[in-house]
Amino acid sequence: MILTALIFAQLGSVVFQTRAVPDTVYVGQQVTYEATTLVDDVARTRLRANPNYTPSDVAGATVYDFPFDMSRVDDATIGGTHYRRFVFRRALFPLAPGRLVIPPSTLQYTLPEVDGYFAPMRTTTVTSDSAVVVAVPLPVAGRPVGFAGAVGDLRDTLLLDTSGWRVGDPTTVTLRLTGVGNLKLLPRPELEIPWASVTNADERVSWDSTGTVVRGSKEFDWVVTPRLSGDLVFPLVRYDYFDPATRRYLTAVTPSIRISVMAVGATPAVAPPPRDSIGDSPFPFLGRLVQRNALVVGIAAVVVVLLIVGVFYVTRSTDDEED
Repeated sequence: MILTALIFAQLGSVVFQTRAVPDTVYVGQQVTYEATTLVDDVARTRLRANPNYTPSDVAGATVYDFPFDMSRVDDATIGGTHYRRFVFRRALFPLAPGRLVIPPSTLQYTLPEVDGYFAPMRTTTVTSDSAVVVAVPLPVAGRPVGFAGAVGDLRDTLLLDTSGWRVGDPTTVTLRLTGVGNLKLLPRPELEIPWASVTNADERVSWDSTGTVVRGSKEFDWVVTPRLSGDLVFPLVRYDYFDPATRRYLTAVTPSIRISVMAVGATPAVAPPPRDSIGDSPFPFLGRLVQRNALVVGIAAVVVVLLIVGVFYVTRSTDDEED
């Protein structure tokens, strides 16, 4: 699965390599496909444009293309020759058991036929070999009854506002799954609430494309409309998945949450305004002013006292002189 293209020695060489790892995975587990371009020092000075890499279309898998990252460009020495290494990566998730064939990828680049700036150019297209990955079915032993096919390493969080619930008023509830795996195809879990009607709503996927593993989150929305009032319990939500790293089925569970649902026409209790902390002062504004500017008020009080004492002594001295 390694194919090398060499131009005349005096003009430099370009090496094109592809590989898929690992070559055996579970259905739904990530395969990383790497296409590596090695350019020696001579070719780098003569390339008039960046090589053009074209990945193949892959049937039978979900594909995530990682953007090319210049910060990951590094050096390699092969057979005593120094190369600059550029790697393009994509993640593949097989959808069914069996052989997954990854068709050839291509690399196109242009170098001069002879030395000299005005030399005629030669464009070369290099094609890699096909790659084959074997996807094995998920184990039957230990599979939960509610398992729907999720594969990866996942955690779940329930997002809801516990205030303002009322019979007949719809409210949006969200389950967020975070972790690694084929986020696009994570199935929606079942949500059953005895005291409310539940309607499936939006789904959103967000993934971090800066690494080499598909990692991120997927959110599922439901519109929940209560049918009953009272102090009720929003049930826990289970999400079963298979972790290929541990080869075990696991379950992420959100805790149950207590919710107070008001009857139709009921109004929420309004808390009384906070009492002013300066006792029963008839001037709450002055009380708040003192609270917020205690240091300034203290200094001002000291100054006032000093002024009063000063006036007292001046007045007394004047009276003594008159006597």
